[in-house]
Amino acid sequence: MKLFQAYKLISALMLLASSEAFAHDMSSGNLKVAVLLFEGVEEIDYAGPIEAFGASGAKVFTVGQTKATVESVWGLKVTPDYEFSDAPEADVLVVPGGGIKAAWKNPMLLGWVKERAAKVKVVMSVCSGAFILGKAGLLDGIPATTTASLRSQLAAMFPTATVKDKRFVDAGKIITTAGLSAGIDGTLYLIERQSGKKQAEAAASYMEYDWKPSLN
Repeated sequence: MKLFQAYKLISALMLLASSEAFAHDMSSGNLKVAVLLFEGVEEIDYAGPIEAFGASGAKVFTVGQTKATVESVWGLKVTPDYEFSDAPEADVLVVPGGGIKAAWKNPMLLGWVKERAAKVKVVMSVCSGAFILGKAGLLDGIPATTTASLRSQLAAMFPTATVKDKRFVDAGKIITTAGLSAGIDGTLYLIERQSGKKQAEAAASYMEYDWKPSLN
C-alpha cells in the first residue's frame, strides 16, 4: 500500500514538472494581441481566441472604450485592461461579435478599430464582429465570412466584399471567421501562419481541442 502511494506521489510530481516545463516553453512567444471588448460581446468570441493565443505564448490584453466593466451576452462581466486612449501597440487585433447593435453604430469604437487596423499586422474578426470591420471600411473589396445565419446580411450590407461559406477566410491582413467556436479555428490558423504548425498544434493539444486544419 505504501509503495502504491509513493508511486502515486512520484507520478503526480512528474506530471507537475512536465506541466511547468510546458508552460515555460509556451511562454516564449512575442506576439502581442489586443482583444476588443464592448457591452453585449459574446463570451466564446473573445475567450476562445484568448485561450488559444495564450496557449501559444502570445501576450494578450483586452481593450474597451473605457475601463468600465462590460457585460457579455450570457452575463459574464469583464473589465478591460486598457481603454482606447491608453491601449499599447499590438501585432494582432481581435474583434469579437455578439450583441453588436450599439458597437457598430459607435463612431468612437469604429474609429479606434480603423486606426488600430492600420498599425497591426493582422485584424481578425469572430462571428458578427465582421460587421464591425465592415462598418469601419475594412471589408471593401476582399473575401470575408461571418456566422452562417448572417452571411446573406453581410453580403447585402457590404456588397464590395465577397462573402464565403467558410469557417474562416484569410484575406491577408484581414482574417474573418464564422461563429462562436470558429474563432478558435481562425486563431489556431493564424498561429500556424505566424509561428508555424508545431506551435499551433501544441496550443491545440494543450487546450485538448480537436483541431482539424484541413476543415474550413
